[in-house]
Amino acid sequence: MSRALFPAWRPSADGRAALARLVERLQTARPQGAPLLQLRRPDQWHVTLCFVGDMPAPQATADVLAPAFAPAAARIPPHAWRVDRLAYWPQSGAVVALPAACPALQALCDASHDAVRRAGIAPADRTSRPHTTLAFLDRGLPPQPWLETIDCDIGPLAVDGFELLFNPGGRYDALGSWALTGAALPEPPRQDALF
Repeated sequence: MSRALFPAWRPSADGRAALARLVERLQTARPQGAPLLQLRRPDQWHVTLCFVGDMPAPQATADVLAPAFAPAAARIPPHAWRVDRLAYWPQSGAVVALPAACPALQALCDASHDAVRRAGIAPADRTSRPHTTLAFLDRGLPPQPWLETIDCDIGPLAVDGFELLFNPGGRYDALGSWALTGAALPEPPRQDALF
């Protein structure tokens, strides 16, 4: 049984409807004879911001993490991200929606990772790339080029907060939630040409 604990964003009803359109396209694009898709339920869709780890006492860990997540939420503004493409990850068998470049989403991932470390917990290095798992195929398959043909334009997905999720097996329980209240992110540093 899983005991995974991680901060994550979950889509609103509008976001779930948009992702459902993408899943429909995924199912329609699957070539005859291609490996079977095992779809995730809409209540399982989320973007893992960082991975805390498998925790034997999730509530006690959540109590330690809560004070560290509040300042992180206060630094990151509400924002939106768009799906750039779908990919198959052979190690896990996951079919994932990958975001287009979104500095605010990456900043939220980085801030949650830093918050876990500030709380005295070493985050697991399971993933550092934001993604939403939509389905699974068998593990270890060759590349699935048909995924590259799917139109991923489903509009923006609004991010106005995040939750600390615990996976006791088959579902995700929220052990805390934080609204994003930060001002706009600073512009990245720019260096003028030297010549």
